[in-house]
Amino acid sequence: MRTRRFAETLDRANAVQYLRQAVEAYQQALRLKPDYVKAMNNLGAAYNKLGQYQEAVPLLQNATRAKPDFPEAHYNLGTALYNGGDFKGAVNEFQQAVRLRQDYADAYNSLGTALYKDQQFDAAISAYKKTLALKPANAETHNNLGTVYFRTKRYQEAAASFKEAIRIKPDYGEAQFNLALAYVALNDRKAALEQYNRLKKIDSKLAEEFFQRYMKNR
Repeated sequence: MRTRRFAETLDRANAVQYLRQAVEAYQQALRLKPDYVKAMNNLGAAYNKLGQYQEAVPLLQNATRAKPDFPEAHYNLGTALYNGGDFKGAVNEFQQAVRLRQDYADAYNSLGTALYKDQQFDAAISAYKKTLALKPANAETHNNLGTVYFRTKRYQEAAASFKEAIRIKPDYGEAQFNLALAYVALNDRKAALEQYNRLKKIDSKLAEEFFQRYMKNR
């Protein structure tokens, strides 16, 4: 287990080093050619991956102004705005991305998440369904869709979405947790306990959180 954690830490460190080298290369490219739109977009994307969203936003805004029909730049700008807490701005950019590229599944998924954060629940459901029409085996999107259904008290539909996420990815702890929570909302204690026992085998910390918050005093 320690060896695995060490390997994961090393992989993350190598990824960060690679991204920093990429940042330097794109910065150099822009010094040589300040209007190089592809370099603006790639630099902004690298900043996003490093969590440097404030640095990413102006670069990507410049990229989308210089080339308005660049769906990846709109997507990357939406990602930076979303992570900076500007959900309405993110919605606008993701909408631009999918308008320009109608098979852009990742952008539809991110649009759904931004719409959810902006409390536009019906629109979020539509965006997630569009994602699944393009990528039906996307466990994360099934879980996201279930989360919107749960938020809008459509518990049966939420449970069905969480089950589908688990069918695709059986060790998906978050979806396992959410399914147990859906059973609580449906007042199905037996199913909730069975799901809690399954969750214990996958993620003991999540299982303990679920038990303490939702089962202990019931």
